[in-house]
Amino acid sequence: MSTKDASAGFLAAAMLSSPGGAVVVPTFVAVVLAVGIMVALSKIDELDEKEPPLVKSRIPFCGHLLGMLKWQVGYMQMLSSKVPSYSAFTLRVFSNRIYVICDPFFIQSAYKNSKAFDFGQFVVESSQRAFDIGEQGMKIIRGETAPGYDPNGKFLNGNEGDCFLNENHKIMVECLSPGTGLSELNKGVLEKVAGFLNVIDGDGETFGLYRWIRDVLTLATADALYGPKSPLNSDSSLIDGLWDFEENMTMLMLNLLPTFICPKAYKGRLDIKHAFTKYYAENHHLGASKLIRSRLECCQRWGFSSNDIANFEISTLFLATTNSIPTSFWQLSYILSSPSLLASIRTEVESIVSRRISSDGVEEAIMDITNFQTHCPLLLSTFHETLRLVDAATSVRAVIQPTTLTSSSSNQTFQLKSPSVIQLPSGITHSSPKIWGEDVNEFAPERFLPSTKARLPKEKRRAQAAGYFPFGGGKHLCPGRHFAMMEILALVAATVVGYDVCQDDDVVGLDKVPERAFQKLGTAVRKPVADADVRIKRREGWEDVRWSFGEGKGVVDFGGLVGESESEYSE
Repeated sequence: MSTKDASAGFLAAAMLSSPGGAVVVPTFVAVVLAVGIMVALSKIDELDEKEPPLVKSRIPFCGHLLGMLKWQVGYMQMLSSKVPSYSAFTLRVFSNRIYVICDPFFIQSAYKNSKAFDFGQFVVESSQRAFDIGEQGMKIIRGETAPGYDPNGKFLNGNEGDCFLNENHKIMVECLSPGTGLSELNKGVLEKVAGFLNVIDGDGETFGLYRWIRDVLTLATADALYGPKSPLNSDSSLIDGLWDFEENMTMLMLNLLPTFICPKAYKGRLDIKHAFTKYYAENHHLGASKLIRSRLECCQRWGFSSNDIANFEISTLFLATTNSIPTSFWQLSYILSSPSLLASIRTEVESIVSRRISSDGVEEAIMDITNFQTHCPLLLSTFHETLRLVDAATSVRAVIQPTTLTSSSSNQTFQLKSPSVIQLPSGITHSSPKIWGEDVNEFAPERFLPSTKARLPKEKRRAQAAGYFPFGGGKHLCPGRHFAMMEILALVAATVVGYDVCQDDDVVGLDKVPERAFQKLGTAVRKPVADADVRIKRREGWEDVRWSFGEGKGVVDFGGLVGESESEYSE
């Protein structure tokens, strides 16, 4: 590996690192600096005037890298706030270019250009260290075992080429897009959510709200994916293991004395691997979802070992839970902290709940999930406003060929060189006063109502549509967005309408929205600084109902639910 490739590798690790500790290991910094010095001694070409303007650091060569390590996700927002007129800018880290795109229309243009911008390299970069994939497995992931592999050809045989990562991505998209696969997953997760709600009796239960949501959705998601024999159903310690891994995955990626530096994360990954090794050996996957069965067939067909297949599962659980759980917590917290908003959303949700006496004499409350969009506009608006405030995901792509980036709202263009890295930080556009107005830092529950958007000038409406992208975009638009949104809405809606959540015995709701924690590299949604201790009990008039979720005569408009309205900002 050349020194330039090594430097790029460290950059990828820094930019892709997932929720980890706030401590940066000195050895890691020393290695990065050593590699950087070697690269710095080589010739550094000047920026072309057609490239995005340069934002300099006070510390040559490595200042921006140190800034990313210190401020992590917030660093790009800090830089953007210092040059608010820049629609894009360039950072130099050693001899590498990082293009940071701030303008929403440039961002959408970048998402659409999958030929020039590639995500696969970063998936490959992080897989081995984060998920402990063996060398033979890495050859498969890198596409080296694919038919017609050309080491001098396109990476992964191109975006549509014949390789494991491309096939695996197609399976994910197929199984998580509206259809039988998604319906199967929604049914499974909502049945489990209903089960957790139904065990809360008249006396109520006391717990940390975040911890309760974490455990409910982790178990429900695992059950929907892996079936009744999900390892998490028989060993609840695996829940803590997953979240220990989530907390310190960055440290694991260093692969430096992991049993000493991050013992909980290391043990969590190992315990989950052993659990899924047994799960597959005992053929419990036969009762799993279509997604898990299809992916297993794909992995076996490409020649992955049983060890690597078991190692993949922590990545599946990680991706399926780490954003939906904090999002559920924040949406519920915002609603519970406003009595008037709570009352309005309760009225909305009650309109989609039917009640009847079942054959066993129990009163059932059935929520029709097909009516969220038509009957619960305020619930949906608070979901999107929550994501706007707490989601600051940064999409990262490799620039694999020189390209011109053009804004659809102006004639402005930028020339981007290759090799380089492009970052598309949603935190910049989600917090832009120019896009959202002077109340950008406030929770405005009606901001995403159709009536609110209809009153906006056309250009403002287009800018907001282009500047709101919590699920990413392009080929790698989050395939699980429909599944995640449905489980979030169902849990929040049922909790709000059927239960009283209290911090004080006689006062329904939260005193205030909990403080948001520092956002680390690799995270999309921030966690709370501290949990909110609450007591949840049955609401008057709903004491004895048994909850369930169903689909009435309508059809879920998933595109409308998640706000996929590309036509609003395209020409």
